[in-house]
Amino acid sequence: MPTTERRTAWLLTWIGLGLMSLAASRAVGDEASSLSLEREAMALLKARCVKCHGPIKPKGGLNLSSPRALARGGESGPAIEPGTLENSALWEQTEAGEMPPKPEEPLSADERAVLRRWIEGGAPGLPSAAEIEKTPPGADHWAFAPLKPSEPPAVKHADWLRNPIDRFILATLEGRGLALSPEADRATLARRLTLDLTGLPPTIEEVEGFIADRRPDAYERLVDRLLASPHYGERWGKFWLDAAGYVESNGYFSADSERPLAWKYRDYIVRAFNADRPLDQIVREQLAGDELSGYKPGMEITPEIIDQLVATHFLRNAQDGTGESDGNADEVRADKVAVLDGAVQIIGSSLLGMTFQCAKCHDHKFEPFTQKEYYQLHAILYPAFHVDKWVKPNDRTVDAATADVVAPWQAHELTIDAEVARLKREHAPRDKDSPAEKEARKKALDEAVKAAEARRRPHPGKIAWVADLPGESPPAPLLIRGDPSHPGEPVGPGGPAFLSDPDDPFEPRPTARNGTGRRTAFAQWLTKPGSRPSALLARILVNRIWQNHFGVGLVATSDNLGYTGAPPTHPTLLEHLAAELVRSGWRAKGVHRLIVGSAVYRQSSAARPDVQKVDPENRLLGRFPTRRLDAEALRDAWLAVSGDLDTRLGGPSTPTRRTESGEVTPIASEGRELRRSVYLQTRRTQVASLLEVFDAPSIVAACTRRASATIPLQSLSLLNSEFVVDRARRLAERLDRECGPDAAPEARVDRAFLLCMSRGPTPEELAAAVDFLQAQPARYPGAANDEARRRTWVDFSQMLLASNAFLYVE
Repeated sequence: MPTTERRTAWLLTWIGLGLMSLAASRAVGDEASSLSLEREAMALLKARCVKCHGPIKPKGGLNLSSPRALARGGESGPAIEPGTLENSALWEQTEAGEMPPKPEEPLSADERAVLRRWIEGGAPGLPSAAEIEKTPPGADHWAFAPLKPSEPPAVKHADWLRNPIDRFILATLEGRGLALSPEADRATLARRLTLDLTGLPPTIEEVEGFIADRRPDAYERLVDRLLASPHYGERWGKFWLDAAGYVESNGYFSADSERPLAWKYRDYIVRAFNADRPLDQIVREQLAGDELSGYKPGMEITPEIIDQLVATHFLRNAQDGTGESDGNADEVRADKVAVLDGAVQIIGSSLLGMTFQCAKCHDHKFEPFTQKEYYQLHAILYPAFHVDKWVKPNDRTVDAATADVVAPWQAHELTIDAEVARLKREHAPRDKDSPAEKEARKKALDEAVKAAEARRRPHPGKIAWVADLPGESPPAPLLIRGDPSHPGEPVGPGGPAFLSDPDDPFEPRPTARNGTGRRTAFAQWLTKPGSRPSALLARILVNRIWQNHFGVGLVATSDNLGYTGAPPTHPTLLEHLAAELVRSGWRAKGVHRLIVGSAVYRQSSAARPDVQKVDPENRLLGRFPTRRLDAEALRDAWLAVSGDLDTRLGGPSTPTRRTESGEVTPIASEGRELRRSVYLQTRRTQVASLLEVFDAPSIVAACTRRASATIPLQSLSLLNSEFVVDRARRLAERLDRECGPDAAPEARVDRAFLLCMSRGPTPEELAAAVDFLQAQPARYPGAANDEARRRTWVDFSQMLLASNAFLYVE
């Protein structure tokens, strides 16, 4: 729809909202009130009651942690009769002061009022008995249920909606008396889309081309071009790497030794995202790529096999100090068990959306996860991380490369072999040699051989992988109170019971390479089509995609979709997106197209008083959320607009160093320090300082969502960082080069804004810029005119690079 027509539609929408009948207004109000009351009531029960009535061992068989569980009732029958207080046992015991039991504090008058209004109002949100009969007990919590996609709801103002997402969002907004904002202008959309999908700002030519493209599908063409860019995989692969706990060091206290081959896993993920590899396939390859490949030493190696072997590095992303551990036997054993704990934690947060750490010592207090089930996950990994047959991290490697890569290496090695053999012949001792001459010949031979051997190259196919150790592996011990020195009963492998159904058994089968098949069984259990584990996985993945488009997921706690996590703001939309991911063959690019193609995504970010009043956190998305660029995108954008960005893909990471002042910076080498941030070395104890200041995580386990803080050190870095000042200098040089020495200040300012903000300056911005450019040279009284002018343009460029218009995406 043309922009003018869309603005008209927007105005008509608001007029329509203002003229709604009183009856319709009351209906909307009642609907919103019911939703709010349901959330208040369930939040109250979770906060005050699940200590005794939680999902693991509910007192009296009554589980109050979810609406479905509450609707099942307990050993004495139903806990609530919707609409009737006197027949609701939960209310009677609460009113009598028997719940919560002493010594717990009784519910306050306000809390009892919430519960009373909810029950009298028909207990909105409580499933019917018929619905409960169809739901297995393990699926009482919404995230653990089978996928249940629903039809997009009807809305009052559907004339400018673009796809089903808009219906889900608008229905909720209309329930609060709100509507979507008008569409953003094309320059804003070009910048938003390009930064969002590639992590880089658009060029001037790209923005102008999009603005000038009047074809009806111009926006969709831009989306397709960006998704086809190799920079898409760098951007979205980084989000996956964070969630997977990817770091290039072992993280053992101050030792924090390097993982020299970890970058191959990073490149595997980037390639997989660029190729739109199904996400469930990536999951299976990460968990059991070695077994799925059928790899055996000596077999012909294909690129697909290499990817599968490299993918297993996922299981060794956790901290692993066993290469440096040198304490007593108990300490060494504890360090080994900590590696298993770390792997389970990453699996839990990234693939199962749960925090499992509590169950290491005891049954989880608030989630349906027992200590035994925690060590069942240990047992899945135990054949590869056998505590009594431990392999140190630097020794967990395999040589696997395609023939065309190995052949030149082998030829080179044969050349060295021949040279060494020749040297030995030439320097062989002769009978007539004196002892001194023989010693001299031996010394010369040793030096020549040493020089030749120094020219050998490492095997080009060395991969840091995970594979089961040869031989039969015993079950993992259940550690009493999580103490490695107190092993209890042996535990076999298996998935969590709350996600296990008879039609999705966990059945390990030994593999061709003498593997136990435990990890393959887990991968297949987790991703089986139509199963509850795969439904949970789909929800987790689309929620993270949504989060990285809008700043917050539909479930805010993206690492925790369990009972203790936040409820979804739009549960039916989450189900719809998860079902769409599965329907599209688990391909992320289809979900991106759906999200960025929606009117919700394309709307303006301008503040609105009505949205601010009703939804101050903008969780209902009545406008596009303004977000600051994340640390990597910010650094990459500075490099891009200054013309310095090195766009080479893949390969070993650019190393970093800690300077005498304590700052961590990339080591300058052949321009590699100017590569994208995803290619900077990531060490647990040595995060690049500029990235850390802007909230890049120092990953201990994994990072499924980042904090976004505003601190004084950020402003100081924008003013004083050598990197930022260099980018400002290079931007000023670019303006001089592209505009020419005789260009008017207004022309340069216009180009600077187009480069940095993807738009020209407003009249007020242009006037302020020209005033600054005229006044600033006076601050350099000792400098020649040309030098003062040069410094002024550097200062102006730095102002732009530090401005909110550059730092934020609108």
